[in-house]
This record gives sequence, C-alpha cells and structure tokens, in this order.
Amino acid sequence: MKQTFLFCLLLGFSLPSFCQKDKKIDPWTTTTLEVPVPINRQLSHDKIDRLQKEADAFDGTEDGIITVKNKSEASEVITAAIIKRIDQLQIIIENLPLDHFKKIATLKFLEAEVKEFVKDEKEGKAEPEYYKNLVNNFEVFFKKLENNESIVEYINSNFNRAMFSNINMFKNDQPAIEAIYKNLVRLYPKEMRPRLNEYSDYEAAEDLMAWLAKQQPSLILTYATSTSMERYIVRRCKDTLVMKIVDIADKTKTPLRAISFLDDLMDGSKTIVQVNMITSDNALYYKSLIEQRMKPNALSKKIIERESKLQALEYVRTMNELHEATDPIRFACIEPLTAKEIYFLMVLCSDEIYTSTFVGSFNRMLLKMAPEKGDIFLTNLHSDKFRTFIRMCAGYNKLDEFLATVEDKNRNVLMASFVHHIDDNVETDVEDAVDVADAMGSIADPTLQDYLLAELKKDYERTYKEDKKRGLIIYFLLHTLGTSIINPDDANEELQRELKVPPITFVRNSSLLDSTGQVIEQVFFYGDDDGRDAYAGFMSAYKPEAWKIDKNDKWVSLTSIVGKPMTIYANLPLDEPNDEDAQNVLVKYLQDKQIRPSVIVHRGHSYHLPTTLKFITPYTKIIVLGSCGGYHNLSTILGLSEDAHIISSKQTGTRLINEPIINRINDKLIAGKDINWIELWKDLGGLMTTPALQDKFNDYVPPHKNMGALFLKAFKIQMIENGLQ
Repeated sequence: MKQTFLFCLLLGFSLPSFCQKDKKIDPWTTTTLEVPVPINRQLSHDKIDRLQKEADAFDGTEDGIITVKNKSEASEVITAAIIKRIDQLQIIIENLPLDHFKKIATLKFLEAEVKEFVKDEKEGKAEPEYYKNLVNNFEVFFKKLENNESIVEYINSNFNRAMFSNINMFKNDQPAIEAIYKNLVRLYPKEMRPRLNEYSDYEAAEDLMAWLAKQQPSLILTYATSTSMERYIVRRCKDTLVMKIVDIADKTKTPLRAISFLDDLMDGSKTIVQVNMITSDNALYYKSLIEQRMKPNALSKKIIERESKLQALEYVRTMNELHEATDPIRFACIEPLTAKEIYFLMVLCSDEIYTSTFVGSFNRMLLKMAPEKGDIFLTNLHSDKFRTFIRMCAGYNKLDEFLATVEDKNRNVLMASFVHHIDDNVETDVEDAVDVADAMGSIADPTLQDYLLAELKKDYERTYKEDKKRGLIIYFLLHTLGTSIINPDDANEELQRELKVPPITFVRNSSLLDSTGQVIEQVFFYGDDDGRDAYAGFMSAYKPEAWKIDKNDKWVSLTSIVGKPMTIYANLPLDEPNDEDAQNVLVKYLQDKQIRPSVIVHRGHSYHLPTTLKFITPYTKIIVLGSCGGYHNLSTILGLSEDAHIISSKQTGTRLINEPIINRINDKLIAGKDINWIELWKDLGGLMTTPALQDKFNDYVPPHKNMGALFLKAFKIQMIENGLQ
C-alpha cells in the first residue's frame, strides 16, 4: 500500500480508493491539501508562489499584505484576491480528482492571472475590482467547465471586463468566446474598434458596425465600397441602419452625396430615385442640403455640415475668382438663391470669403430677406451659426445695417442671445466665444458695448453658481476682454495680468533676434498690378546709403548698413504663377541656410493670403497682414504660431496704411528698440491726415486689440492652470 501511494504520488495521479480517507471531503471548500503536492507539479506551484511574493514585496515589506498606498479597502481587496484566494485555488486544484496534465494546465491559467497583476502593479495600473473579478471568474468558470455546464448564460448575466483575461480557459468554446466579445463591444465599443481583426469572424464584429453606423455613417459607407476586411463584415450585418448604408453604396449614383439624406431614406420620406435626382444637380443639391440643416438629422448631421460647406465653397470661390468683374457678372451665381441659402454661403465659408464677396452677398441677402425682420430670419434658421454671422457683420462693419432690420425693442434681445449660454455646447463653445470676442472688438457703439458687458456678467455669475468651471473661464475671459474694450489703453497692463498671457502691448527686440543677433524679415509679394505697385513702393523706402541691396532673378535682400543688424528678404512680384515659384525658391534658400524670419509681411490680396500663411512657423513673432479681411484668419495663424503678434485689417487693406505701419516697425527694429504697440499706434494715427485715411486706418487692428486672438491664448492658459486640459 505504501509502495502504491508513493507510486501514485510521484506520477501525480489521483490516489486509488484504498489510499483515500474514509471521510469524504468537498474539494471546493476544503482549506488543506489532502495529500502533499507531488514533486513533478511542485514547479508549477512555485512559479505562482514566487509571483505572489513579488507582488507582496512591491510595497517594500513582505508581510502577506499587498498595500495600495493610502487605500486600506483597496489593499484588502487585492490581498484577498491575489494572496488568499489564489492560495485557496491552488489547494482546490490539487484536491480535485483531475489527472496530472489537467492540473498542470489549470495551474498555468492561474499563474497567468498573477503574472498579469504583477505587471499592472509595476505600471501602477492594478485595479482592485478588476483583479477581484478576475480571480472570481476563474473559480466560476473552472467549476462550471468541470461540471460540463455552459458558461454563456453566466457571462451574459454577470459580465465584467476581466472575463477577457479568462478567455484561454475556454478557447475552444466558440459560444462563450462570442459572448465575451459581444459584451465587450456592447460596453466598450471605442476600445474594441482597433481590435476588430481579432474577432472579425464573430457576430460581435457586426455589433461594432451597428454601433459605428450611428456614430460615423460615412465610415460604414467607406467600408461598404472598399475591398477591406470591413467590407465583408458590413455586408453580412443585419442591422437596419447598416443595411440602408449598404443600399446607398450599391444603388445611388454618388454615394458620398447621397448619404447626406440618410435620415430621410431611413424614415421613408425620400426614395433612392429622388436622392439620385437631387445629387445629380449641384444647385439642387446645395438647396437640399440647406433644407436638411433645418431638420434634426441625428444620423447625418456631421455629413451635412461637411457637404454643405463644400458646396458653399463652390459659390464663394466662384465669386472670389471674379473679384475684378462687374457685380452683375460676379454675383450671377447666387441670384437664384434665397436669403437663407446666401446666409449659409457666408457663415460656412468665413475663412475663405473675400471682403467684397461678403459685402456683395450680404447686400443681396438683405434684399431677398425683406420684409422679414432680421431676428425672425435668424430664428427661422434655428440660429444656426448666428454667432459667426454677427461676428462677420461686426468685422465687416455691417452690424448696424443688419440690426436696422430688427425692431428697436428686439435688438437687445438678439444681442443678448449672442453672448448667453455659450457654454451649453462644449463642441462649439470656444468657437462661439471667439466670435463674441471678435465682435466685441469691432463694435463701436458704446451703448451696445455696455449692454453686452452687463449680459456677460450675468453669465459669469450663472456659471459660478452652477459650478461650471469651463463656462466660468469662458465668461471670465469675455468679461475681462469686454472691459478692456471700453478703456483700451488704461486696461492693458491689468488685462495682461488677469489673462496671464505673454506681453500683448509690446514685443521685446531681443525676442526677434536670431542666433547671429539680427532681425530677419520676409515680405511676400504677388504678381498682379497691385503687387507690382506695392513692390515699387516698398523698394523706394530703402535707400542705398542705409541698406545693402542684393538682387537675383527671384528675390531681393536688403541688409542694414546703419543701426542694428537687420535683413529683409522679399520675392519679386513676377507674373503669376512665377510669383509663387519665386516665393518657394526664397523659402528653400532660407531653410537651407537655417535663416528663420521672426517678422512676416503679407503684401497681397486676401485670396493670396493662404499661400503666405503656410510659411508661418513658431519662430514668427510679428505678422503684418496687408490684405483685405486679414483679421478673419486669426485662429489659423495662432495655430501656426501661438505667440504671434498680428496686425490685420477688418476690411480693405491698402498700401497707404500698410507702408507706414511696416516702415515704423522697421525703424524701431533698426534702432534696436522694443515695439510698444500702444505708442506705435498713436504715432501712426497722427500720420492719417485725412478723414478717408483715418477711416481706413481704423479698420486695422493692432495686436493688443485682437480680441479673438487674446481669448484663444488666454483660454489655453486658463484651462491648463485649472487642470481642465
């Protein structure tokens, strides 16, 4: 009998009945080993024990307790799972009547779970509840599998994300694996999207597509028309929405356009035939998109936003390109449009519309809008992008004209809605706040300024009471900026302190110097008549006795002979498209020589501005936009150089203003002086000797009055300081 016992023990087999104790025990509840662990399984237990000791010792003391710093309850949960329950499970495995190889395999599953904990513990990612679930899952799955019970129902009724780590215990049980993946997709679809490849053959992959269809229907369309793995998943998916998108892919003439009408196709208000008719006509398509904007469009809202802007750009670019044509020719394309459709052309294309295009479109919108009142008109548009519209009206000096279409008693109501509850929509709050800041910087009516300031204060107090930190920051900044508008010069130092932005009233000369101690300026000219005139005026300001002039067939450089070191580089205004080629050659030269301009001057029309802007870098500290409507590109510029000081025009740029500005800046730089914008602007104001010049000069915005730019800079700082970004 002794020999038989030793023989069984060495081989790791269960003891025969004559070796067992007479008393039957429950292997699932016993806390002691019925027989010692055989030597050929001891290594498996040792691996687990070593990992437990490593986990125990991680807190600096090997005392049988895994300590989570300052969290006694979490420490108890982790210790119970990784130390106590793992020990118990080792005993259970040994006491069960399993063969040696089954016990080895089960111990390996247990080892993997402790190893996962040790790894997460070292990375500071070990969550007590997760590991409590992981160990509990192990025991339940192990018991059910041993009793030949299905685990699918248990998975669906008690799912937790730790179950995925137990999946190797039942890797051949396809229904159980399907249940794991389906629950993961149900609860964590964003996390499961990048892992699609590992469960692409399961129904869970179709569940993910059904979820994605509600979030990004255009992505499902892309999948349906591709040759990727996802194509086959969406085409086998039985979700109603996914199937409708597949129909759009297969049955419409222009699927990328047709999907704009997904909501209508889903509710049956439009057929595929009707959609094909609409999308085949550009004008009808744009008009239909604007009608779609007036509906809830829960599914296709983002698509409609994208498509309506693309179609609006076709109109705006046509009018921009015809800037030298007569008005009847230039604006012929928008004559068939309604006031509502013209409105969306302007607000959707605010970054690209030229000053004269906006003014001409605005005038035609007002004519078509009459006799409807302006506030009623905006209400009927559900106030869609009305803050952008008000900002543009203010920036192009058309706000008074628009407000004149509103009854006196309703003007304040409209303007109050312009500033109220910006914080309600986190997706648009910053954009809306910039619109408000920009508009307030453009409003000259002191009565309206005071009224808006009082309304901003109400929202500041509201967000404080509601403890809305993001909204509180927005309204604090807007109220602070609004106050500075009323007393612009007196408030600048205090404004800078409150907003915590870098200096806004001056630029230190030292911040503009390159590694050789000189200031580098680059001027962009363009090859039309205005560009050639601007270049001639530019060159006349630099005399040979004060500047060394070097010129080749693409560009010219001017290096100071007197005063502090400064070099100005400018491309020649060659005939288009050679002007851009000259710019590219010059830029490459500067890059090759590691010459980085800290001052950039744009001397061209607003339609040339995108070409200049692409050359702005974080090294650019002063930017002079001599074009019409340059003011409306501030957010683009700050995205390229967040600390840039920007001079821009709200309306018509002219060399009569541009040249004095540039010359005064360069005089300061040659003298080695800091540039104080308040002093420089007062000095420039004294040069504007006629009412016409003064009017044009008043449309130029100096850096310390760029309210939208100041808001963006200050908002970023405030969000970081308050731990919200």
